[in-house]
Amino acid sequence: MSSLNWLLPHLRILPEDVQSDVSSSSSLDGEQSIPHELKNDEVNIEAHESEPQPAQQSQSLKAGIPYELRDEKGRKWWKYFDEFEYRANSEYKTSRSWYSFLYPNHTTHSKAERRLLYKLDFMIGFYFLMLCWCKSLDTNNYSNAYVSGMQGDLKMTKNDYINTTAISNVGAIVLQLPFMYLLPRFPAHLILPVMDLGWSFFTLACYRAQSLPELRAYRFMVSAFGSAYYPVSQYVLGSWYAPDEISSRVCLFFCGQLLGGVTSGLLQASTYKTLNGVHGLAGWRWMFLIDAVAISIPCAIIGFFVIPGVPSKCYSLFLTDEEIRVARARNRRNQINDNVDKDKLLSLFSWKLWKKVFGTSTFWVLVVFDTCSWNNMTAFSGSFLFWLKNDHNYSIVQVNNYSVLPACLGFVFVFICAWGADLFRCKWVFMVMSQIMNCVSCAILVKWDVSASAKWFAFLITYFSVAASPCLWSFINDFLRLDPQIKAVTWIAIYSFSQSTYAWIPTLAWKTVEQPRFKTGYTVSLIFSAVYGAWTFVVLYFYKRNEKKNALGNGIILYNSDNGEHAPAFVDTLMEKKGDYFYVKESEKTEL
Repeated sequence: MSSLNWLLPHLRILPEDVQSDVSSSSSLDGEQSIPHELKNDEVNIEAHESEPQPAQQSQSLKAGIPYELRDEKGRKWWKYFDEFEYRANSEYKTSRSWYSFLYPNHTTHSKAERRLLYKLDFMIGFYFLMLCWCKSLDTNNYSNAYVSGMQGDLKMTKNDYINTTAISNVGAIVLQLPFMYLLPRFPAHLILPVMDLGWSFFTLACYRAQSLPELRAYRFMVSAFGSAYYPVSQYVLGSWYAPDEISSRVCLFFCGQLLGGVTSGLLQASTYKTLNGVHGLAGWRWMFLIDAVAISIPCAIIGFFVIPGVPSKCYSLFLTDEEIRVARARNRRNQINDNVDKDKLLSLFSWKLWKKVFGTSTFWVLVVFDTCSWNNMTAFSGSFLFWLKNDHNYSIVQVNNYSVLPACLGFVFVFICAWGADLFRCKWVFMVMSQIMNCVSCAILVKWDVSASAKWFAFLITYFSVAASPCLWSFINDFLRLDPQIKAVTWIAIYSFSQSTYAWIPTLAWKTVEQPRFKTGYTVSLIFSAVYGAWTFVVLYFYKRNEKKNALGNGIILYNSDNGEHAPAFVDTLMEKKGDYFYVKESEKTEL
């Protein structure tokens, strides 16, 4: 059996894993504190404090971590806009050169950290890009197939187009819910490929649809099996990347979505031109065949081998033991808890679990955030395609070719927002900027009676609506990093609620009979985009409040001499100063 370990994914057990149990649990947003077992590199500080320190939520120090002692006396009001004020200390911020923001090694100061990031980007960053491309390709195929003959072949009239989309969205919502139970208990390298194979099978089935009800049944199942993709991929990404690295990696994920928008139109145009009528099959049917057999099924099989699990339970064939240790050290430094033993997980029917999810501000703040992001997207409404088809004398091939232009520009918009967020450690600026641009686009299209060049401009910048998504998902991952089970349940709950609104709002706002103007749709998108941009400041407030409560775990020892507070006693009793920062004393480390 040992020889197969070189060929098949298996649980990587390091020598230290046999010696100690490093699992722990924490609260969702600092509003409830749950006692946790000390890890083997932590020192308890409660016995060294004569009085409570309100800013210190965590009650343990980590060996080997530099701590910044910070007096908040005279703190300026504009520090509210410093997103990483409490998320990272000065040592963490200054130990990374600006040009190395994609591949820093400032946590372990070792070459192994950069090698780890290179491998992770290839294994999960690039793989999730490919998988998102597959999913986006199939989603966009539906729009391209509609304008390439499917509408007539299946006798689709009035609002059949948008109603079919709504039905498929219901499939995704229904089958997402079981992942509240599955995600913390079963490895992602098994969950995701199995679901993707089901998605590929029903994508293939779409080519043989002979009626609208049959197509709707297939699309429902495609979305149902595709429901695992978003929550599982984000769960995995949030378990490996630091808070100032993850937006850039979610950017890769969204590049796959944009690539689907680009290649779908080009592939549909090429397929329609070369295969339409071959073996008695219409061009739009060939596209579903090619998508499933040549793209989706191979990607699903690859996932079984490249998805690495999480650092504490790694199944990777490609990471060395040293790199797994580096990943775990990075998570300890960044307060990312990626695993809870199964015997310590709460029952899915436990009131205590749901109280932790719904009884805190985090869920409600994030669900509004995510709902706005789902419903501000003119980019995925198909409106540009309808405008090209109805208001111009373009051929079907030309319509499919021109349809890729907004998605091509979308690459630029997404990279600006995602890379800018990590480079400057400031997501909120780019989120607000993207929504301002989307509001401009929607306002032009609401007016509609403008020049053709103004309409082209408005349509070409529609992908600013999705450009903020990497930052949004990075925020959610960072909010939920402290408890893997709460992370899984909350992710699914937020995503299911948000997507459920996307199942019915478009049926009211984007009625197919209103094409190509869609005045109601653009107005709804404008409203959601404006709320999205404004709500970013609400999220920033709760995010910073949460990080201030967890500042000690982020390497920051807070006190405020304006309030009569002094540096905590444990600074003198348990720590020693080296340069500008404090570390756990060697004598304390030997007792761990």
